[in-house]
Amino acid sequence: MRFQRIQTLLLFSFLSTTAVGLSFTAEETLDTFVRPDRDSDVWSELLPGESVDLEVRTASGWLGFDPGVAQAANTSSFRYRWLPPGTVAVSTEELPVVWAPTLYVSYAMTQVETPVYANQDTTETPLAVIPANSAVAIVGITVTWFRVDMSDSPENVDLQGWIPAEAVSIN
Repeated sequence: MRFQRIQTLLLFSFLSTTAVGLSFTAEETLDTFVRPDRDSDVWSELLPGESVDLEVRTASGWLGFDPGVAQAANTSSFRYRWLPPGTVAVSTEELPVVWAPTLYVSYAMTQVETPVYANQDTTETPLAVIPANSAVAIVGITVTWFRVDMSDSPENVDLQGWIPAEAVSIN
């Protein structure tokens, strides 16, 4: 009995310290987008009375929520679906600001730390490492390598280099 009570207290403590999103209920039909841009593909409609928990925002005011459905290996900002700025009438300042992918750019998504090389040669010393569960813009392609631009990534580093294509998935 004592052990069960400790487990319950630990679970309650964990739940009370876990970040909770801002709940939003649509009053009218709203389009939600795949990327935070009105020219992006529409992911779905949020119907009147439907609710989502807003978890993040972009610097430009887009509001991200986890759609709650499997999305292959989507990580980073790619796992969110987006509501346009001005959709919510309450303050969203408490939501963390995240990097937003650029429309019409393909990104390499990492599942593990991925070294970036100056050339297509894994025996070289890496220039940088892309963290696990991140993304970086693809600016060139060969049969087995991607040239990437880390300035268009959550890391925002002014660096271009090469990563093995087999190390990442594409979004």
